[in-house]
Amino acid sequence: MAVPLRLGQQLTSIAKLRPSMRGFDCEVIVLETAAPTTTMVTGQTIHTFLVADRSGSIIMNIWGDDGKYIRNGDIIRIEGAEAKLFKGFLQLTPAKFGKFKRVGEDTMLFKEQPNVSEVMWVTEEESRAMALAEDGKAKV
Repeated sequence: MAVPLRLGQQLTSIAKLRPSMRGFDCEVIVLETAAPTTTMVTGQTIHTFLVADRSGSIIMNIWGDDGKYIRNGDIIRIEGAEAKLFKGFLQLTPAKFGKFKRVGEDTMLFKEQPNVSEVMWVTEEESRAMALAEDGKAKV
């Protein structure tokens, strides 16, 4: 049985995520689990998952040991999530004081495409520089 939303709680869909969004809630199903990695600097473990909802999919990272309890098919509700860019690609993670919990398994409609983590995001400055470079090439 799924855990009901709190009164007034709104869930943000994956398709609506943009870089630097913070403090939103979302609910996703875990499609794939990658092997955990450890950071060189702090030695913290990062658990990486491909997750999805009705609007698409995204890479989700969980820092620390809590990620080792998440399995494929788990439905996870994140309260206080962040959408961050890592090497130009969008990823989902609980914020520093955010929380996540398992609210079900295997019973959620989802779409694997579009995978918003496959879209390369560029800053406005990078976009302007690329436009100027293209203009310069066209005039030559």
